[in-house]
Amino acid sequence: MASFQSISHVIHTILCFSMVLFCSNKVYGAFDSESLSSFQNAAGAFPFSIYPNSLGVLSDPTILLINRSPFGAGSINRKFGLRSLMESLFVVGGNFRNLGLGLGLSRFGNSSYQETQISILGAKSYKELVQLGISLNMYQLSISNYGQAEAIGSKVSVRYAMGTHVETMMSFLNVNRPVIGQSNEKLPQIISAGILIRPNKKIIGQASFVQDTEFPISVRFGMIYKLLDQIDIAVGKVQQPNIFTTGACINWKEFRIEFSYLSYANLGFITYQTGISYTHIP
Repeated sequence: MASFQSISHVIHTILCFSMVLFCSNKVYGAFDSESLSSFQNAAGAFPFSIYPNSLGVLSDPTILLINRSPFGAGSINRKFGLRSLMESLFVVGGNFRNLGLGLGLSRFGNSSYQETQISILGAKSYKELVQLGISLNMYQLSISNYGQAEAIGSKVSVRYAMGTHVETMMSFLNVNRPVIGQSNEKLPQIISAGILIRPNKKIIGQASFVQDTEFPISVRFGMIYKLLDQIDIAVGKVQQPNIFTTGACINWKEFRIEFSYLSYANLGFITYQTGISYTHIP
């Protein structure tokens, strides 16, 4: 029985990663999964932070400058609803003397295959309209019976406020072109750009694109609606791969609780993600 369970676990792991590696007719490499908060995913997998003091600073540290209060956030995400494809994200940060600082951790995989990323985050504002963010990412890849490998990458983000209702963003992941392992596998270089539009206090719209330099462009749209003072809901659409997204966010005192639902049209699988953040209010 023990032998059968071991074989079953190996087969299950291979099948799980095959879906991730070969979905959308393209092959993914290590560290190709985006570290997005639940509500970013709910609003069309928006690659930039929507709210301050949230898990979104992992993908966009410029938002560290919006709120001075220290905070912590985390989420758990089962890719395609499978335990073997577990992703966990954590971040702490704040604004100290007009300098945004944060520390993040993300882990993806299982006991056979695991990706770990530690991120040192920083942000600085220029003339109150432009925010510059920098991430120093330390990658570790561990594969059972094969050992582990490390690499260091960097990310640059820029956020520009075009008045009170429109914000534009751009980022470049792994500017330094890092490689990992004895085979010198290239880690993904990704260019992202987006726009947030706030026509009123109840609605936020987003349009964005994500371009991995090795693969076709991913175009994304989403909308957020403030249903009640404490509740926001979101819907979105991702093209390449074809994903429908939705979710909700509940604000309760110092806590923000987020939930997202992603439906992969071409695969017939669903991903759920839940997250929570806490902001210390003196």
